[in-house]
Amino acid sequence: MNSYNRQFFVIGRIVKRRHYKWYSAFYRLNERIERKFTMSGQVLVLCAFALVFFGLNTRISMLFVVFAASIALLLTDAVSLMFKSFGFEFERFLPECASKGKEVKYPVILRAESGKESLENLFYSEVPASPMPDFEVFNSTKEPGEEKRNAFDKRMGYYRWKWLVSKNCGGKYGEFAVSGRKTGGGILFDASFQPERRGKIAFGGAYIFHKGIFGLLKKGKIITNPGSFLVLPEIKESFEIPENEGAAANEKNEKTREIQEQGSGFELRSLRDFVPGDSIRNIHWKSSAKSGQLRTKEFYKEVDSGSLIFIDNFFEEHYNEDFEKILSAAASLLNALQRDENLPQILFVGRESLEIPDSSKKSFSNALAKLALAENYAGNKFENCLETLFEAGRSASTVFFFTPKYDENRKKALKTLAALGCGIRIFYAGEGESDAELSRYETKIDVQ
Repeated sequence: MNSYNRQFFVIGRIVKRRHYKWYSAFYRLNERIERKFTMSGQVLVLCAFALVFFGLNTRISMLFVVFAASIALLLTDAVSLMFKSFGFEFERFLPECASKGKEVKYPVILRAESGKESLENLFYSEVPASPMPDFEVFNSTKEPGEEKRNAFDKRMGYYRWKWLVSKNCGGKYGEFAVSGRKTGGGILFDASFQPERRGKIAFGGAYIFHKGIFGLLKKGKIITNPGSFLVLPEIKESFEIPENEGAAANEKNEKTREIQEQGSGFELRSLRDFVPGDSIRNIHWKSSAKSGQLRTKEFYKEVDSGSLIFIDNFFEEHYNEDFEKILSAAASLLNALQRDENLPQILFVGRESLEIPDSSKKSFSNALAKLALAENYAGNKFENCLETLFEAGRSASTVFFFTPKYDENRKKALKTLAALGCGIRIFYAGEGESDAELSRYETKIDVQ
C-alpha cells in the first residue's frame, strides 16, 4: 500500500469511527425515548413541540388549544405513574431451538419481589443482549445490496448500521400485557419472538413497565436475566434429494463400495500392467512369465459408502448472503435425508467435522445445530481442506458440496473428487458460472 492509499485509508477509518460514535449515541437516545413514551406519546410530544413554533401567540387560537390539551394529557399521564413501584423478578422458559422465520411462543412467570407490588396493568418486553456492533464489524461488514446505494449513503453508513443492529437483535421484539393465570405468587403469561436470522439469539433481560392512564408515557425498569436459544437455518420442505450420480452398490444393495488399495491384506480383484511407482512386492510373477510383460496385482477393500456433506466456509467477509443461502439448502437436504432415514455419515463445515452415527432425531438435531452456528473461516484458504475432503470422499458414495464461491479452484477440486470414483452433487450460490464438465452435477441456489 503506497503512502497516498494509506493516508486515504486512515482518513476513511477516522471518518467511519466518528459516524460510529454518532450512531451509537443516537441508538442509546432512541432506546431511552422508546422506554419513556409509547408511539402515541411520541406523536403527541412532536405535535406539541411543533406548535411552539407554529401558531402560539398572545391570542387564543385553535392551535394554542391543541397545544394546551397535549401538555395536559402528558402531565396527567406523568402524574398517574408517579407512585408506581417496580420490585419484580421473572422467569422465562425458552425452547432449546427454533426455526428461522417461525414465531416462537414461550411462557413467562412474573413475580413481585416483596409481594407488595401490584401485578396489574403491567407490560413486558424483551431486551436484546448486545444489539450494537463493535467498530471493526461496522467498518468491515457491508450491508446486502449496499453497492446499489448512492455515494452519500455509502459514505455515511447509516443503513449499514441499522442493518447490523437488526441482525444482532435477530428478530422482532414486541411488548406483551402481563395477563394470565396466577401461579406461585406470580402471573403466568405468554410471550413470543419471531427470529429473522439463524444462530444464537441472546436476551439480556426484560423491560417491565406501566403505561400512563392515557397510554402516552411509560415508567418501568430493566431487569437483568440472560437467556438464549438456537435458531436453525430455514428448511424448505419442498427440497428434493438429487439423484446419486456415482454411488456403487453391491449385489445386496447395501451401502458399500469398493476402493482400490495397496497391500496383500486386501482382496485381490484383478491384474494389470506394471507401471513405474508400483510396489515390486505386488508383481504377479506367474502371469508376468506367461505374458512376457510385468503384471501387478490390484487389491480392493469394501468400505461403508455413506454420503457426506461439505460446507465451504472459506471467505473473508463477516457476513455473506450467499453463505446463508447454501446453509438453508444444506438444512433442507438434511431434512429430506432424515425423512428417508439416510442421513450422511459426516458433516463438514470447512475443516471442522461432525460424525453422524445414525439417522435418529438426536443426530439430525445435532447436525442442524452445527449448521446454525456455522461461521466463515476468515484468513484461511480453501486449498487447506482438500486433503481431508479427498480422503473422506474416497470412502463415500456421494459428496454433497455446498459453496458460496464457485470459482476455478473449487471446480478443479471437484473434478479431482469425481475422478476418485464417488458421486458428487454441487450446490452453489452467487456469481459463479456453470462448468461444462460438471454441469450434470450442479444445482444453482437462487433464493434463500
